[in-house]
Amino acid sequence: MKILKELLLATVLICPVFAESQSDSIEVDEETEMSEVNDPLEPFNRGVYAVNSVIDGLVMKPLAITWRLVLPQPVRDGAGHVLTNLKSPITAANHLLQGEPKQAATAVGRFFINTTVGILGIFDAAADLGLPGEETTFNETLAVWGVNTGPYLIVPIIGPSSVRHVVGMGGDYFLQPYNYYFNGDHDHGDSWVPTAIAGVDAIHHRNLVLESVDDVVDNAADPYATFRSAYFQYQSHRLKKLKELKERRSSE
Repeated sequence: MKILKELLLATVLICPVFAESQSDSIEVDEETEMSEVNDPLEPFNRGVYAVNSVIDGLVMKPLAITWRLVLPQPVRDGAGHVLTNLKSPITAANHLLQGEPKQAATAVGRFFINTTVGILGIFDAAADLGLPGEETTFNETLAVWGVNTGPYLIVPIIGPSSVRHVVGMGGDYFLQPYNYYFNGDHDHGDSWVPTAIAGVDAIHHRNLVLESVDDVVDNAADPYATFRSAYFQYQSHRLKKLKELKERRSSE
């Protein structure tokens, strides 16, 4: 029960908007929608979207703006690298589950190099040494296995998601070693650590999409539909990229 409680606490602090890394961006066209949008829960989703928008405006957006104003760009970049480095075990495990042992070994190597030479991951020393990485998640592992996204789902606090994505977040939680170490069983009590990391991660990623989210909210005729389209486009983009990388490696 304790692990499930921590999973819930960590989950509700994940970035409440559609976000992607600057190095893995795609063009989002408001007029481009999937031919068949799997959104049977649209009335419910729109209600949750409205609530999430209020929470974002009152909490997440101000925190992200403060994050940007207080921390210089190099510090924010370093924090982002640390957060990415902390996810290395998840990346390694999912590459292995996707049938990519070499990529899993690369993720493990990157973790040790960046944690030591890169000073806890502040610097991406592994990339500088010619060892670039490719993040992946259990959501993408399920996609590689052929599991459909399932219905579109706006999750309270979290935002755009799908049934497969929610299952994927749960899988990633159980693949993260520090969730077992910081379980509150120690005398000093440290079950708050995973939640704090998830909160910082949420603020960091909200900071990355401040302008793009504002642009959609201010200019899109239907922001809900635009975020929905962006979510499905990004999921398709990620799966296509993983397949292309796998084909490229198999031909080498």
